[in-house]
Amino acid sequence: MSPLSVVIPVYNNWWLTQRCLRALEGLRGDAGALLETIVVDNASTDETAEAIGGFHWVRYLRLESNRNFAGACNAGARLAEAPLVLFLNNDAYPLGDALDPLVRVFERDEVTIAGGALFFEDGVTQAAGLVVLPNAHWHYSQRNLPADLDGVTASRDALGVSGAAMAVRTEWFLANGGFDESFVNGFEDVDLCLRAREAGRAIAYVATARFAHYESASAGRFDREAENERHFYRRWSPSFASIPRVARGEVGAITVRSSARVGPLSAALADLEEALRSFGHPIAHAIRPWQRFDRRFRRGASLGWFVDEIHPPGITIEPVGALTRIRTHGAVALEVPWLPCAASERVARLAIRRSEDPACRVIALAGSDADLCDTQSAFDGLEVVPVSAPMLLGEAEVREVACVVHLGLTDESAFGNVLLAQAALPAVVLAREELSALFAPDVALLAQRKEIAHYAAQLVGDPAARLRYGALVAADAQRRFSPRRSAIRIVDLLCAARFGLERPAAARTDTPIAASAGSLDR
Repeated sequence: MSPLSVVIPVYNNWWLTQRCLRALEGLRGDAGALLETIVVDNASTDETAEAIGGFHWVRYLRLESNRNFAGACNAGARLAEAPLVLFLNNDAYPLGDALDPLVRVFERDEVTIAGGALFFEDGVTQAAGLVVLPNAHWHYSQRNLPADLDGVTASRDALGVSGAAMAVRTEWFLANGGFDESFVNGFEDVDLCLRAREAGRAIAYVATARFAHYESASAGRFDREAENERHFYRRWSPSFASIPRVARGEVGAITVRSSARVGPLSAALADLEEALRSFGHPIAHAIRPWQRFDRRFRRGASLGWFVDEIHPPGITIEPVGALTRIRTHGAVALEVPWLPCAASERVARLAIRRSEDPACRVIALAGSDADLCDTQSAFDGLEVVPVSAPMLLGEAEVREVACVVHLGLTDESAFGNVLLAQAALPAVVLAREELSALFAPDVALLAQRKEIAHYAAQLVGDPAARLRYGALVAADAQRRFSPRRSAIRIVDLLCAARFGLERPAAARTDTPIAASAGSLDR
């Protein structure tokens, strides 16, 4: 019998499922029979049902309707033949041999649930288990912090682990009703963890089981979030008195200092500021005397946008070698990659569009002036259009192109590169460190300098490939490079700059729900 059944719930996004399955295929090797993989399809409308046949070793169950995360996982667990089940999101995949450490932790009889360390695509920590904050809200431990911190690298028993990569004892899971299907794509995992805790079972965070996770790639992931949260706290708030809490700090207003040298592409900063405001953080470029009476400014922090220094506590976004990094200044010194962003609304204003004409032989070149110098003549037989700031900002005549060749960053924040990707412009990408951080090899054509013209001509001559790579690069960029994601990283790092790393704390409340209105107290 296989020691582990991997259950993958899916709904559309075949390109992500394929990425996940390829990673699992690489772990099968000669011991493939020891790893059972079950894909449960929530009635996908894309190519999933046909394409899954390319993975002959996968057991495939197609449901007649979308039963969401919980329903698909429960259906897969009932098919599982192994004593352990790993629920793995299709937007996640193992980094190296992540499965053996998960299996081994169940040698401890008291362990019923286990989860690994989750990382964003750029290697920054997404979750090192789950913690509960003083206000009773759940939070990803170490979110957006470096992967080498002790809180990430040390295995331990935890209050909970994310359902994105959660292993369970199959018999216990089924005997206890599986995931509660009254939750709709949210809080099923923490509900299950509290049920295990209530039964006296252990939940293990396994640091050496490492997974990449796109996070919230499914359409409508947050549509029922508030309803799920109210449902969860009505059920569990009476039990919260015994749950230990962790403080991670808070930040209110954010004072922004920016450099004039970023020029017209400071649009990325405007998009970031708008996302920060949407989370309730006032933005100021200078603090007025009367604002100091506002508590949000008294616990505020600073954001330096390509400036040399700021007043701590705060962060700076600045070039470090070929890459742009975020550095904290204050209670703790941390450094992680900058997460580029562009608002999706800008795509409609972009003055570069993908041509629907199969005969189009126009290509756009993206990068700095130095990147583009003496390069245009290399593309024999193709019309070359250099990408300019007015084109990116919608202040120029619209040009239609077959593809974009990314030779370098359009600006220090990579705003232009990610905006072009979001616009479904198929990409040929020069294999440079700063560009490889933006374009995954399965969504763009990565090439060495001597190959770049050949790859561009190949893509121009294949209209079907242009359409396919355009859809892939857009799907990838729209998920990875949203202002919402970047703002969350900024806030997490500002909290660390003000407060330091997570530490034990006293509870302030056992329920974040206001009894009078039924609203959430954030």
